Amino acid sequence: MARSNKEQEEMYVQERIPDSKKKSWIGIAAIYFGMTAAISSFSAGGGLITGLNLTNSIVSAIVGSVLLVLLFFIPMGYIGAKEGLNTYVLGEYVFGKKATNFTTGMVISVLPAFGWYGVQVSIAAEAFNQMLHVGDFTKLFIVILGLLFVIPALFGVTSMAWLDYISIPAILLITLLGFFKVMSISSMSGVFSYEPSTTQSLFWGINLILGASVAGSCFSPDYTRWIPSNVRNVSYTGILGVITPKVALTVVGSMMALTATTIGIDEPWDVSKVLAALGLPALSMILVVLLQWTTTIVAAYSAGLALTKAFGWSRFWWTFIVAVVGTSLALGGIIKFFIPFLGILAAFVSPVAAIIITDYFFISGKQLREKGDFYWPSIVCWLIGGFSAFIIPVFIPALNAFIISMVSYYFYHNIFKKA
Repeated sequence: MARSNKEQEEMYVQERIPDSKKKSWIGIAAIYFGMTAAISSFSAGGGLITGLNLTNSIVSAIVGSVLLVLLFFIPMGYIGAKEGLNTYVLGEYVFGKKATNFTTGMVISVLPAFGWYGVQVSIAAEAFNQMLHVGDFTKLFIVILGLLFVIPALFGVTSMAWLDYISIPAILLITLLGFFKVMSISSMSGVFSYEPSTTQSLFWGINLILGASVAGSCFSPDYTRWIPSNVRNVSYTGILGVITPKVALTVVGSMMALTATTIGIDEPWDVSKVLAALGLPALSMILVVLLQWTTTIVAAYSAGLALTKAFGWSRFWWTFIVAVVGTSLALGGIIKFFIPFLGILAAFVSPVAAIIITDYFFISGKQLREKGDFYWPSIVCWLIGGFSAFIIPVFIPALNAFIISMVSYYFYHNIFKKA
């Protein structure tokens, strides 16, 4: 008798996905497209124009997106596809069976998921409240949407993919609506002549883009484990699911946000306020809610996998608990800490991926080797990389952390350990 999607999801939380159960890369690309092409990309675009002009915002979006796919999504995704295992099980072979519960589980997935779930639900609830014009019921809508959004993630990747197939036309429509609304208020020359009151470096902008999506790119094995194991499939998934929507929505988000700032909006990363200021129709608010849904399910699903790996019990119920915690953070006002939250993510998530990639491709010869409960060289190199992101004053903090963790881990195994 065929197992249900929910039963299969529970079965393969800690087991390899057999080749007979693999799916088309298109479905996984659709999930990532839905996650990336969400209002958080508009929000990142709004964050960029607080320190960059539009030209540098566009460059940041392109460079940041390409780096996400080349450095994080493809190598991590390939490992997941080849081994058929999720991020947190793979982490056992790098950080140790117990240590991975914190490094790959909590750092890459659970803590970012709590924050992302809260941010996305906050934006959706505010948009819904503004659409109805019935007073301030934002907190009530946070509770309703926070519990509603998690439902597809409870039942696994098949349910999630169907939601994303439906949402992709909505994503394209809201992007076009936003672009044409900007053109009706301003002009192309007008938006390109914008200069922020406080100027940041191009590196700052690239780091913001990395922070906005680095966690999602690092837990790509959670999804690529379901597709055939070759670089082409993983690359197609990353190009279609990450680069394309990230660049398009971030650029349009920057244009919308800087136009909104000229008419009084002082929080350009809060997309619901930007949309309201631009006078976009109620339809756009409905689309906002749909787009947030496609992002929250990815955060909840991956965090549910991580918590099941760490504590056992049921992926279904852990996923639901993620939604409850994220909703509680939304009620507490996590949206106010959006940009600092991205900076912390960029600093401590990227070195986890760096060590997994280095160990698999350069130390262990594409083999998974047991490391016991705690493998301290990995843990120390991760901490060195994470804190270096705050200490080194130049270049891109997320890449500083990535490079330093990678080099220190490689140096330890190939020079110090052999000495």
